[in-house]
Amino acid sequence: ELAEKQKNGESEPECDFAAPAKDYGIVTVCAGEGMAALFRDLGADGIVTGGQTMNPSTDDILHEIDRTPASTVFVFPNNKNIIMAAEQTVPLAAEKGKKVVVIPTKTVPQGVSALLSFNVDEEPEQLTADMTAAAGNVHTAMVTYAARDSEFDGHSIHAGEYLALLDGALLGSYSSIPTLFRELNWAINDFSPEFITVYYGADVSEDDANEAAGTITGCFPDAEVSVVNGGQPVYYYMISVE
Repeated sequence: ELAEKQKNGESEPECDFAAPAKDYGIVTVCAGEGMAALFRDLGADGIVTGGQTMNPSTDDILHEIDRTPASTVFVFPNNKNIIMAAEQTVPLAAEKGKKVVVIPTKTVPQGVSALLSFNVDEEPEQLTADMTAAAGNVHTAMVTYAARDSEFDGHSIHAGEYLALLDGALLGSYSSIPTLFRELNWAINDFSPEFITVYYGADVSEDDANEAAGTITGCFPDAEVSVVNGGQPVYYYMISVE
């Protein structure tokens, strides 16, 4: 039959299911070329494009799990609104012979930290515990903008203002980025940070990102501060604090 199809110029449909060829695989959700490249460098097999305002479906995540040639696939949702969709892949993947373990990461920085703790020599249960613990040690700050006037968490927000969120809660709205970072640094100080990573978005220049990171370094001279071009939409900055 295959020979007949080839003779007629037809081809077999591409198979998106990869049989397990290794013990562990990684599928992660993120947006931005820089973030995707970082996760691949850290060992991710599959990248699902998604995040705030563009949550992927269960089928989107399952598709990448299918394509990952591993018997156990760890999934990093990296957004609290995507965790449920990720968990729904568990029984669906099991029907195809793959075990899925969802690490309940709520932010991209949590996903990065969790993946950094990945050790291929560990048992699945220990890996799950280690990566979940690593994610839990991360505080995440987000910087975005207000598209319209609104009220949120007791704050009056005006269109065009910059918004700072810390661990999902609105820290405040500000008329300028320098003012925002001054207030954000005060809040971060409560965590006695040792490692801070600034992921800057698609609408931020490298110079502006370095300037923002400089204000952080000035406040926390003993912390290791890194700057990464994440290229993410929506958020000017995602900041990992550990």
